[in-house]
Amino acid sequence: MKTLTSRNVEPGHLFGEGITCYYVDRLITDSGGGEEVVVREHRLIQLTWKDGIGMIYRINDDSSSVDTDSIQEEEGNDDDEQKESLELMDTFTFNTHTGEGWGITFVPQTKEFYVSDGSEYIFVWDVKTLAEKRRMAVTLERGGGDDSDSASSVRLKYVNELEFVDFNIKNKCGGDVKDWEIHDVYLEQCQEGDDHQSRYYFSSFNSGESSAKSATEECNDSDDNKAGRFTSTMSILANVWYQDVLIRIDPVTAKVTRVYDLSDIYPYEQRKKDGADCLNGISVTGKESSGEEDEGLELWVTGKLWPKMYRIRLID
Repeated sequence: MKTLTSRNVEPGHLFGEGITCYYVDRLITDSGGGEEVVVREHRLIQLTWKDGIGMIYRINDDSSSVDTDSIQEEEGNDDDEQKESLELMDTFTFNTHTGEGWGITFVPQTKEFYVSDGSEYIFVWDVKTLAEKRRMAVTLERGGGDDSDSASSVRLKYVNELEFVDFNIKNKCGGDVKDWEIHDVYLEQCQEGDDHQSRYYFSSFNSGESSAKSATEECNDSDDNKAGRFTSTMSILANVWYQDVLIRIDPVTAKVTRVYDLSDIYPYEQRKKDGADCLNGISVTGKESSGEEDEGLELWVTGKLWPKMYRIRLID
């Protein structure tokens, strides 16, 4: 692994938490012909955990116009290279339900940020103004199976890191990748205990096949749907604090549509022996599929004090 650039969080006392890359399309006048052209500017946005402060960085990706001989001559000057590649543009303040910032992801279809704060809410921010446009409670249907009368909905707290994904974009990576089967689960609240594991637990059940449309499909069929560019394969992936699961969330309704069981990749008992903590990191690999054998969405997952990262594939 090669570190391309690094930069200290400013001010230095802040605890950096959620971070995501995004882009802004700017209209500028071409100096040559005087025509207006659209320039895509790539940026990073980062949230602090408890300080209510965020940072925006510009990613200067104009390396193609730099003379390669000059780069080789100045190879040892890391500071100059870092200043050219990552620039702090702005800081801002934000507020959430808990006052904290946990996870953030960019949704290009609607030019919005989806933000989590450890509560049951996902906050939707405008990408340009950072103003909160709406908030949605993440809900999970539990129990019931084929008997819809006995099903109930609960709000799911401790939603942590977020990733906007499209399962229609296939992924590829060399080497062995474990295919994690989808487990339909429901959530029950436990009595308070001494450790975080007793807060909630997930239990398997057979929900049966449903002929009903997904929430996203129903929303996309409506005439007043401003987020009609979402397809049924687009979702928000999130981990739940101190649970060995990833949840798949409908980006329109915030309903949980799938729960993926990751408890086998680094079992809890082994983590206790190793001094490792909870699952807490997810990132899309961005690799494209080469065929049916490697269908599914590939992710990197890891956790607090974990000695390894795991590359997994989620099957839709």
